Amino acid sequence: MAAKILITGLIALLLSGCTAGFRPSLDDYKGQDAARIRVASEGNTALQFFEKQGSGCYKKVLERRITSGFAILVIPVTGNKRIGMPASSDNNGAFINEFTLKPGQMIRVIHYWTKTGYYQNTQKSATAEFIPQANHDYDIVVRGSEYSGDSVSIKNLTPNGAVVGWGEVKECPSESIFD
Repeated sequence: MAAKILITGLIALLLSGCTAGFRPSLDDYKGQDAARIRVASEGNTALQFFEKQGSGCYKKVLERRITSGFAILVIPVTGNKRIGMPASSDNNGAFINEFTLKPGQMIRVIHYWTKTGYYQNTQKSATAEFIPQANHDYDIVVRGSEYSGDSVSIKNLTPNGAVVGWGEVKECPSESIFD
């Protein structure tokens, strides 16, 4: 009887600390001119890809997860994908994901997080935009604070490299309530 109670309690503890991301994971670009990105595997961070439309505005055409899809007690269970990027002080440790990207795309990094409230929790997001350059390495850095919320930044690790932003871009109006 004691064993059943212990097993039930352990299962409840493990399941109560689970998180799951249902967005598909990012596929690697196979070209010789690929840019590379690295992100810590925990949390819920994705890339949104934008393309210019005939009307001149930019529309989100794809969103893909770059962090672990499943975690138990905040420890990523899936993920930890390395492709050989140089070491970094911002994203180091056991749980890292690295990907290759097609250069020249307009990309928004979006990190989803939950702000805990007294009566209810609120879903929030933090974003940063960039255009990856051919053969450059980037760190996507997510920082969190209990008081100010989470933030996202992008660092170009290539010597003398800079992060190329979007500039003045008009986004197309959303056509769906789920965007």
